[in-house]
Amino acid sequence: MVLYERRSVLVLFIGLLLCITIWRASQPQLVPTTEFTYRYGLPHHHVANVTSSTSTATVLATLEDLPASDRHKLIDLVNFEYVIEQKSCSELHLQPLVLILVHSAPGNGEKRKLIRRTWGRDDARARLLFLLGAVESPAEQVDLQNENRRHGDLVQGNFVDAYRNMTYKHAMALKWFTYYCPEAHFLLKTDDDVFVNSPTMFDFLENGVDRRRLVACYEVQGARVKRSYRSKWRVSTKEYREKYYPAYCPGFSIIYSPDAVVLLYREAQRNPYFWIDDVHVTGTLVQKTNMTITPLNPLFLTRSQMNSIVNGRLNATSSLFFFTIPDLKEWEIVTLWKIVTSS
Repeated sequence: MVLYERRSVLVLFIGLLLCITIWRASQPQLVPTTEFTYRYGLPHHHVANVTSSTSTATVLATLEDLPASDRHKLIDLVNFEYVIEQKSCSELHLQPLVLILVHSAPGNGEKRKLIRRTWGRDDARARLLFLLGAVESPAEQVDLQNENRRHGDLVQGNFVDAYRNMTYKHAMALKWFTYYCPEAHFLLKTDDDVFVNSPTMFDFLENGVDRRRLVACYEVQGARVKRSYRSKWRVSTKEYREKYYPAYCPGFSIIYSPDAVVLLYREAQRNPYFWIDDVHVTGTLVQKTNMTITPLNPLFLTRSQMNSIVNGRLNATSSLFFFTIPDLKEWEIVTLWKIVTSS
């Protein structure tokens, strides 16, 4: 049964590749593409199971199993609360296909503005929210509250927004989806320095991608734990004993199904804190919940591929992609948005 389900997902992606290949054949003006554009197939052993979409009732039933104290608990924080909050999805006129939760630092207001006017602009299929931690400056908090009054898209937790608190922010994303937006068919967790090809991604997810226990991303395998004191990623043996991390998703773009969100959220609440959030959530906790990663590596633009597109050497319409690598500059995001919307 599992093999049949895995083959079904592979057939879905092969069908997508076939459609794109036929379309390309009818476009003689397209610039020749790199190796990336010919590699859309996914390996059998990583393809996620296909089922009917998880119902909201199932997620809500899971919520009923959580103790009342869970609302004020975030991993090892027992006094968790939201400093800035938003309406639940059930209070909206339309429920989103995709809930987009963007990790953002409080001082990254310009990056949030950029996302709102490019790939995160209003779309009936999506809801966009930015996740923040607490700030020490009263003036900075006032700025955030004013920003939220203008846009209504900030969610702020009461943990300090700091580099080593990123796992709290990731767990808060899972928590907010679980409690306030289980109606969404997918959760996209991303960062504020990447580009999301949202029109293409929404079209793809909207057309029959119904999966169970889905964690889809750029998969990293065989990453060695950094022990050097010169590395900002240094992890002591006391923090993590193994020499290598399990397969995991870099946190800049991850697609979750609702049931995967709930499973990972519950597991996060039961396990000790580890500060590298993508390794902890999509590596350790995915393993503990007996899930596997669906690799979308071919749907991520590399830096060289992105440079070729923004500099006009490669036609974006000849390359199917959902995401880019992080650390993009403003002009790169603006250019990519103009290209994908004009094409």
